[in-house]
Amino acid sequence: MRDNPLAKFGVAGVVTVFSRRGDGSMSLNCVAWQEALNNRRKFLSVLGINYRDLVCTKQVHGKKVINVGQKDKGSGALTYARAFEDADGFVTAEKNLPLAIFTADCLSIFLYDPRKPAIGLLHAGWRGTEQNIAQAGVSELVKNFGSHPDDLRVGFGPGIRVCCFEVEENFKTNFEFGLIKRDGHTFMDLALVNSKQLLDCGVKKENIFDPEYCTFSQSDEFFSFRKEGVKAGRLISVAMLK
Repeated sequence: MRDNPLAKFGVAGVVTVFSRRGDGSMSLNCVAWQEALNNRRKFLSVLGINYRDLVCTKQVHGKKVINVGQKDKGSGALTYARAFEDADGFVTAEKNLPLAIFTADCLSIFLYDPRKPAIGLLHAGWRGTEQNIAQAGVSELVKNFGSHPDDLRVGFGPGIRVCCFEVEENFKTNFEFGLIKRDGHTFMDLALVNSKQLLDCGVKKENIFDPEYCTFSQSDEFFSFRKEGVKAGRLISVAMLK
């Protein structure tokens, strides 16, 4: 059984999925190269996806989202050096082109336009969220494929939740929304901020699905960099049009 963040909408013609700890670390930088590739192969083969076809980026916690096509298939799939530079998200309208994002507390955001059809996949940590990568992803779908925000279906992958994401007091200068005080400490609701940014873009509230998995409090199920530090593995989120 694979977690499908768009399952709520009963969409067809698209694969959206994220892994769990039991599937193994998926990052080429966190475990031995061959181990990571074997984990990817096992996880994706049951979905009919060839791990060699993944389109990957080096993820720099920014807001750059790029439009990719068949010529980009396999970029970064087997070697980190061949992954896209300086980007944190993809959009595409090409079929059988699997997009991949790797996380261990940051939020993965799945975007799907059933009318085009087209998809997007974003890596949204707090830095990318501060720069509004959600809006950047929606804008790329609109610009490249003529998508209408109110048609989009959006799903979130696992991420650190407001129960556990304590931040510095000065975060209020970065975010005017989504911070709460609890027992003298400040916590950030990463998913709530991204939801508001999507709503501000014109995405409908009922078209945003958040399964509310917390990578920190549920670290038996998911990897958490904040809890495990540099030894933390990475989850994979994948989106592909069929």
